[in-house]
Amino acid sequence: MTHPADRDAIEADARKRAEEEKWLREQLKADTQQVMNLPAMRRILWLFMLDSNVDGSAFGTNAMAQSHAIGRQDGARWWLNLVREYCPEKEAQIRREGLANRPPTTTEETE
Repeated sequence: MTHPADRDAIEADARKRAEEEKWLREQLKADTQQVMNLPAMRRILWLFMLDSNVDGSAFGTNAMAQSHAIGRQDGARWWLNLVREYCPEKEAQIRREGLANRPPTTTEETE
C-alpha cells in the first residue's frame, strides 16, 4: 500500500490501471470482431436479440414482468452495443441474415 502523499506511486498505479483497461478494451474489440465473423455466432446473436425483444417495447402493466423484460433487453443491448462499437457493419449483416433465414410464416397448408 502506498502512502497517500506519494504522488509518484499514485501516478504509477493510475498508469498501470489505464494500461490494463486499454489492453482489455483491445482484447474485447479483437474478440468481438472475431466472433462476428462466424455465421453461427451471428445467427445465435440474432435469435438472442429476437428472444429479448431488443427492438420492441418492454412496457407492461405488471411491474415485475416489465422489469424482467427490461433486464432481458439490457442483455441484448450490451451485445448490440459491442457490435455497434467494434464492427458496426456486422449489425446490418446480422439483421439481414436473420430475416433471410427465418422460417415462413404462412397460414396456408402445405402439401
